[in-house]
Amino acid sequence: MEIKEYEQLTTIGENEFLKCNMDNILYFDIETTGFDRQNHSIILISLGKFSSKNRFRVKQYFADDLKDEKDILYEFSEDIRGENIWCSYNGIAFDEPFIKERMNQSSICFISPRYHVDLYRIIRPYYRQLGMERCNLKTVEKYIGINRKDKINGGISVNLYEEFLSSKDSNIKNTIMLHNYEDVLNLPKIHEFAIKIKEDKLLVRKDCITEKQLKYLKVLLKKNNLNLNIQLNKLSKKAASHSIEYLLKGEKNAEELVNIINNSY
Repeated sequence: MEIKEYEQLTTIGENEFLKCNMDNILYFDIETTGFDRQNHSIILISLGKFSSKNRFRVKQYFADDLKDEKDILYEFSEDIRGENIWCSYNGIAFDEPFIKERMNQSSICFISPRYHVDLYRIIRPYYRQLGMERCNLKTVEKYIGINRKDKINGGISVNLYEEFLSSKDSNIKNTIMLHNYEDVLNLPKIHEFAIKIKEDKLLVRKDCITEKQLKYLKVLLKKNNLNLNIQLNKLSKKAASHSIEYLLKGEKNAEELVNIINNSY
């Protein structure tokens, strides 16, 4: 196993940085040997966090051999112990359940951060209106002007890792690590972009909340004395439905409600 740490200067708008408490968020991404979390392994995790407003630290955990998976999972779990928010790109569908399954198979007691900010789920409803053909990570990066040094994708990294296991070529290893490093390094800029999208009053999602849902949700929020710092008229029908269902159960936790909204798209 190898662990590397880096610190990079980055510029995030002060309004977005403070509004989302970016200094309290863990940004993460994983590389795996395939898509089946029960039978494939995690071979690399990158974890990023702000040490100050303009300084972003990235820590990488790399498996020099497949048997190192348990070690990198353990080190990662220790480093995020007690943290409350993590952020990814499509991590709710892939990274988080993959990590949990591999932790379970390695018999590691793992408690993930309670809140997961998935930037893919924020951007996806608007990408066509913004003129993007796809909503994958590299398309979004290109759209907002991010230029990457690495030239591979996740699929290629799987093949490269197989080659690395045979050759132990450090250049191959560095190529894989650079790819995953930049995935995490760029997440704060994408987060900043996602915040601006949510605040853009001209962008309206196709699956937008209905007038009936909006009216009913406002009634329930007022009845429960809840004031959410969210543009309710930009919620999806699914998010509105989940929110209404939550409130009808008698639940009144504002943080949990915001989490439900952010994770519904």
